[in-house]
Amino acid sequence: MKRNLIIINLAAAFLWMSMYSYVPTLPAYAESLGATAAMIGAIGGAYGVMQIVLRVPLGILSDKIGRDKLLLLTGFVILAVSGLMFIVVKDTFWVMMARGVGGAAAAWWVVISASYAKYNDEEKQVKAQGILNASSNMGKVVAALAGGLLAQAFGLHAPFYFAFLVALVGIGCILLFKTPKETQKIVPPSGRELASLMKNKHLLGFSVLAAFSQLLCFAMPSYFTSVAAQNLGADSAELGMLMVVYFLATSVASLFVGTKLYKKIGGSKCVAISFAIGAFSCIPMFYHIDLAVIYVMQALSGVCYGITCGALAGFVIKAVEPRYRSTATGILQSIFAIGIFLGPVIVGNVIEAASIDAAYWVILGLTAVAAVLSLFLIPREYDRM
Repeated sequence: MKRNLIIINLAAAFLWMSMYSYVPTLPAYAESLGATAAMIGAIGGAYGVMQIVLRVPLGILSDKIGRDKLLLLTGFVILAVSGLMFIVVKDTFWVMMARGVGGAAAAWWVVISASYAKYNDEEKQVKAQGILNASSNMGKVVAALAGGLLAQAFGLHAPFYFAFLVALVGIGCILLFKTPKETQKIVPPSGRELASLMKNKHLLGFSVLAAFSQLLCFAMPSYFTSVAAQNLGADSAELGMLMVVYFLATSVASLFVGTKLYKKIGGSKCVAISFAIGAFSCIPMFYHIDLAVIYVMQALSGVCYGITCGALAGFVIKAVEPRYRSTATGILQSIFAIGIFLGPVIVGNVIEAASIDAAYWVILGLTAVAAVLSLFLIPREYDRM
């Protein structure tokens, strides 16, 4: 149903528009409350923990009840609560709690992804996930631009109000979702079938690679690159522009997934090349020159994130039977949330123990490992999908 496809794309955009409106300035805001680098890492980690816990149960629940509209509304209510908490609270502990609630709302990405798959033809599933990722990243572009400008004009607290209002707009959008009169009944996997899914080598391989992709994103571009930019004198608007550049590149790169050129090169090689580009973007010397160079590095990181996320999400959809897709997507997103958790935690502690340059070298090494693993973990049968 075309109407629902449009609404789900809008929901994807609004979810991340709300979530990312304060991300560019969150480290600066936390520092203003007295947070150390390790505490900033913990705030970022709280976002990942909730996704690790919730995404598999949400995938199973989505399969079991099949009520997409109700599930999407629930997720956006939680998103609004997170925004409201950020508005009200004023100390680092509760900021961490608010980010954790935001992570719970972000877990609803599994519902959005699985719902979107239901309304797309079978042969278009990989490309469809690329389009959905592009929609989500355009939401992040608007968020970063609006958040940076609002923080510059009205202070570091202003983006939280924007996040709350966007969540409310998202709720209104989902109310327009039309439940089909005849819905396909999907029997969720039994305990034995779930155990079998957890042993699916393709699903696990794609999920591990996705965790590396998220680790890079949430270690540097989403959190600590803003610290490097601040060291070069960046103001709030320029910090917001960092994320605008990142997510513009991510959005454009997402659309590359499933194209003729992508299939000609091969999915496994595209993912490996993308991770190599991401590793290159972590060379520390680039973050001591000037802001223009940092913007270029952000764009390269975005290319890595856009292609790897879109391709791997599509591979998972194709790796399992249709009735397992919500659960499989939940498994994928729960495993890759480990990267969301570990990225900022690792970097925050490496900065405290050594330096920000050392942190960049660590993430560079891990991303390079992912580039090599891509060639071994992605079967050639997925190259033309």
